Amino acid sequence: MRPTQNVLVVEDDRPTHALFVALVRRCGFEASSAFDGPSALSHIREEKPDAIILDLILPTMNGFQILSEVRRFAPEMLSAVVVVTAAAESLYRECIELESVRAIMRKPFDVDQLEEILRRMLSQPAPLPRKMRAGGAMRLKIG
Repeated sequence: MRPTQNVLVVEDDRPTHALFVALVRRCGFEASSAFDGPSALSHIREEKPDAIILDLILPTMNGFQILSEVRRFAPEMLSAVVVVTAAAESLYRECIELESVRAIMRKPFDVDQLEEILRRMLSQPAPLPRKMRAGGAMRLKIG
């Protein structure tokens, strides 16, 4: 049996961060946390997560700067990044680092779509349909 895959959640908004962590765990993955750019880069260098959920608007160092650094020291990791942001498209439309990321989603985002992206990226089987799960459906929405 292979070890549980790790998803780094880089988000400074605490409620949104908690939502991402819950989603990652619901998918059966481990979740690691970073609330700013420097801690995200440190984690990426040391732990090499299997996937990264990244907001672009962060304190200290923004998501664009994080992507630029990752491109410099581990360009292969860009394809493991899912950007989920409220930033205006005009801010990121021409960012070269975003050309290599797995997906870009705008907030508010579709939880099921993000779950599907993570599962496909990390090759996990889909869960039973919501009607068949014990405990009822998980309804989460931001915005």
